[in-house]
Amino acid sequence: MRLTKGVVAALFALVAVAACTPGTTGGTPTASPGTGSSDPTTTSKAPSTRPKELKLDGVDPCKLLTDTQKSDLKIDEFKNETADVVKGTDSPSCAYTINGSKSAGYNITLVSNEGIDFWDGPSNLDVAPKTVAGYDASQVFLKGTSSFDCSVTLDVADGQQLHVQFLPYTSKAFTQDEMCQNATKGAESALSTLRTLK
Repeated sequence: MRLTKGVVAALFALVAVAACTPGTTGGTPTASPGTGSSDPTTTSKAPSTRPKELKLDGVDPCKLLTDTQKSDLKIDEFKNETADVVKGTDSPSCAYTINGSKSAGYNITLVSNEGIDFWDGPSNLDVAPKTVAGYDASQVFLKGTSSFDCSVTLDVADGQQLHVQFLPYTSKAFTQDEMCQNATKGAESALSTLRTLK
């Protein structure tokens, strides 16, 4: 079965937003961890160890992969879009498409309204810390699935994250490990280019 890009991206956005909404009440979704001050065991977030702050302001996400990188990642086409990755806010994004029998895509989104700590805390997402080229990152995918997608999101600046999603358009074409490996490759490539722009 082939899933359309729009449907898959919309489903992931809804899941991500729902996962970070505490309780069942309405209102603006917010990440639940670290928002209260009454818990005496709550600790402050450690300062970032990123090698250099890389602000995303003014960056075109469709310029974050060079021609060589696009060839290495087997990307055939790309286009500018917006994506709702966190808190119902549209962020600049670029959809990079891999055509063929195992069609898939990379969505590179520049989130400037929330840092990677947005993904901390209990949710229906599997979130694992990792490091990409010296930058703290989170690997994120939906719990209980093995064929939906995988994202790697990097702490590039205070309150900002470079979010790289790999998602298959052809059902069961990639394992969960393969999706996360591809998301990491995409994140490494985008970060490498971003560092040359800042």
